[in-house]
Amino acid sequence: MRASYVSYQLLRSLVLFLESKGLSRTACLTQLGCSEQELHAHNSAFSLNHYQRLMRWAHKQLNCPYIGLSFGAQFDLDRWGVLGHLASVSPDLRRVIDYGRRFHPLVRHTQSLTLHQQPKTLTLDLGPTQDGCYYVIDELFASWLSFARTYMVDAETLAPLQIQLMRAAPQDLKERRIYDNLFRCPLQFEAPSNTLSIPRELINRPLKQPDKTLEQVLLHQAQQQLNSHYSLSDAVKLHINAHLPEIMRIEQLAALFGLPARSLQRQLARQDTSYAKLLDECRQHLALQLFESGYSALEVTNKLGFSEQSALQRAFKRWFYLSPKRFFLHQHTLEINSDGPISRRIKKSAPG
Repeated sequence: MRASYVSYQLLRSLVLFLESKGLSRTACLTQLGCSEQELHAHNSAFSLNHYQRLMRWAHKQLNCPYIGLSFGAQFDLDRWGVLGHLASVSPDLRRVIDYGRRFHPLVRHTQSLTLHQQPKTLTLDLGPTQDGCYYVIDELFASWLSFARTYMVDAETLAPLQIQLMRAAPQDLKERRIYDNLFRCPLQFEAPSNTLSIPRELINRPLKQPDKTLEQVLLHQAQQQLNSHYSLSDAVKLHINAHLPEIMRIEQLAALFGLPARSLQRQLARQDTSYAKLLDECRQHLALQLFESGYSALEVTNKLGFSEQSALQRAFKRWFYLSPKRFFLHQHTLEINSDGPISRRIKKSAPG
């Protein structure tokens, strides 16, 4: 899979936001290490490090540790590119969530995104924070809420049921009040993951300006952009990761590409792979990531869509020849095959 990145639209929006806060545009571009032309070029590629570097610099310049929160709250559709405009003309929040899971790589590829559906609640789980940088999590949750409060019917006072954040609790009371005033819900800091929970009934809440014709046009554009950015196998992995723990049938997956199931299978076979093999690769990669982040075997089982814990144990032994506990306990240097053999030294203790 590709390394973490953000779109040029997102960084362009961030630069405009920082300008509105009094920072020099030239200084922002210097921090990004890019020209004005590159900031507006459709083929420009920016890593997550560009985003983090600019956020950390703005934090220091403005003495504002909640800069990600402020940026997310000042939401604009262009920040999400075609996905933003597609979401705004959708009929309800359910469709918005579906499009977000499907097309979020057009905006960024920085976090895993898992949807947990309980009888009365819906939880969006972004998993562990990468590189200890909390700005991106703050921005994501704040921008999602800002979108919902702006475009959903009667949602101006919408509040989540709970938000969990891995970051440390703010020491400054003013900073804590800013979090409380924006989210308007119980907040848990130093949590094991980054999650936002809402009442499940909200997913049927309509949006203010649905437009079925424009929705279909933008949906076609979004799919074309996704196809142009990724090989078929990479695009399949993105869909698999977006839908876990749900395991899609091959027919469901093929429909997302506008293909019959047999056509999708043939095209994957030409790339010397298959849906089952790609699903297995996604689970293998995520299992390591989740165990290394401190998740228990039961939690990993649930997040990866295994039927029971013993099924995860068998898969892990097939991948790495050891149980998860022994794999991490012995701190072996192992050769792990993904796109090619890479050496990885495990330095974590055994998961609980």
